[in-house]
Amino acid sequence: MEKPETRRFTPHSLTLSLAAVVLVYFVLNRAADVVTYLEKFLAVAMPLLVGMAFAYLLNLPMRAIERFIGRGRPGRSRPGRWLRPVSLALTLLMTLLILAAILALVVPQVIASIADLSSRLPSLLADTQAWVNQTTADNPWLNDLANTLHLSSGDLVDWALTLLQGQGGSWLNSTVNWLASAFGWVVSLILSLIFATYLLLAKEKLQRQSLRLLDALVSTKASSRIRSVLALTHQIFSAFFAGQFLEAIILGTIFLLILSIFQFPYALLIAVLIAVMALIPMVGAYVAFFIGTFLILLINPWQALAFCILFLVIQQLENNLIYPRVVGSSIGLPAMWVLSAVVIGGGLLGVLGMILFIPLTSVAYSLIRDWVKQREMMRLATQKSATATEVAHGAQDQESAV
Repeated sequence: MEKPETRRFTPHSLTLSLAAVVLVYFVLNRAADVVTYLEKFLAVAMPLLVGMAFAYLLNLPMRAIERFIGRGRPGRSRPGRWLRPVSLALTLLMTLLILAAILALVVPQVIASIADLSSRLPSLLADTQAWVNQTTADNPWLNDLANTLHLSSGDLVDWALTLLQGQGGSWLNSTVNWLASAFGWVVSLILSLIFATYLLLAKEKLQRQSLRLLDALVSTKASSRIRSVLALTHQIFSAFFAGQFLEAIILGTIFLLILSIFQFPYALLIAVLIAVMALIPMVGAYVAFFIGTFLILLINPWQALAFCILFLVIQQLENNLIYPRVVGSSIGLPAMWVLSAVVIGGGLLGVLGMILFIPLTSVAYSLIRDWVKQREMMRLATQKSATATEVAHGAQDQESAV
């Protein structure tokens, strides 16, 4: 029988253990300072982190373009040096064209919607005042309540106009502040795209260096386990984002066709808004639904009601047919855990948390499921071994008795 291997503490491992203890003590003792330094570091490194996110998302179409172009190069063990730059350039060009097309379609619609809303606002307020007067005339108890509270329809309209005028200055200041900070956002965005470009051009080299560093830091068994977890994480994240984008495109196209056929107002604006907001799992499409209902309600209340019914029908189709096939099967996460991930992620990190916590929860769910299956198999093997041992001992006892 082999003796269990005894673990020996080398000076190197002892030094690492002491350093880890000191580091944990420092973090716990100076938690507030650590959080402050971490926030400063994240603020400074944000362009690099955003660049890493851009690189991960752009890598999905870039790989497809590389495979498509590389199909005409049979027998080549290594792709040509031109394949990666050309694929990256096509990916960036395609992304910019899509963004430019969305802006070209949405911005004029938004400007027209705001202008139309501004032109309709006086008549809308007049109709509202007339409706309030007629309602109070038909219901004397409302008139008595308004007299008791010293309110009138004219006072309500004046209060609304005063509120809008008073907010005008704060809105103007907010707009000026936003424009002042927009330059910094543009610079950060350019830096992020440059960093993402470097990452995509040298991703294989960076991957080899990272794996070599991992092998040097941990044991072979731990390195293999970490690699399998990273591979699972990449598989789930890439499938989730690809499915989420495809699902948003399908949903936006369906709404655009139906709204255009039935001549709903703001059909293009609402369809694009639904497609963009659908990237936020579960709740994004409903936000677009409320905005679209409000816009249509200003034009035609009956069409707004029809849009509500249409949205509920398409949403049921999307939840039961499109999403399970396009996204649900790619992450393998039950609906209950998807909802839990959206709620917890939204509470911690807002919209970003809603998007990231679904694939993260799927990774954790897959790891725990595999661990449980492994433990069940080990327990079953132990029980079979114990049963076989008991049977062997019983047979030996019978032979001894004979």
